[in-house]
Amino acid sequence: MPYVKRDLVGKIIALTSTREQDHDEYLPTTAKEVIEFLSEDSTQSDALQALRESDGELARVLEDLIKVLIQKQVILFTDLPDAVQEKLVARQKLRSMLNQDDSTILIEDNDMF
Repeated sequence: MPYVKRDLVGKIIALTSTREQDHDEYLPTTAKEVIEFLSEDSTQSDALQALRESDGELARVLEDLIKVLIQKQVILFTDLPDAVQEKLVARQKLRSMLNQDDSTILIEDNDMF
């Protein structure tokens, strides 16, 4: 292990444990290229995981931003597409059910739309 697949310029783009038609070059796991490939893949995975984890935080920021824009009458709630309105109302109901005391919230949940 591993057999490598390379791109047109010779860079490793995939590893497999078995020899296949497009994975026919064998390199030891200690080969510098293999280690570099695995390190790059790990870095990308870490970055993707960080993005996924920040999605929830960003969703809350966007909710608060929409609340501010509505309160300042920059936009009307009814200006938003129906699907967005439904999602915002559903999230508000869920928050009310949880009755969170979150000091990081920019606008209180009872100030929604």
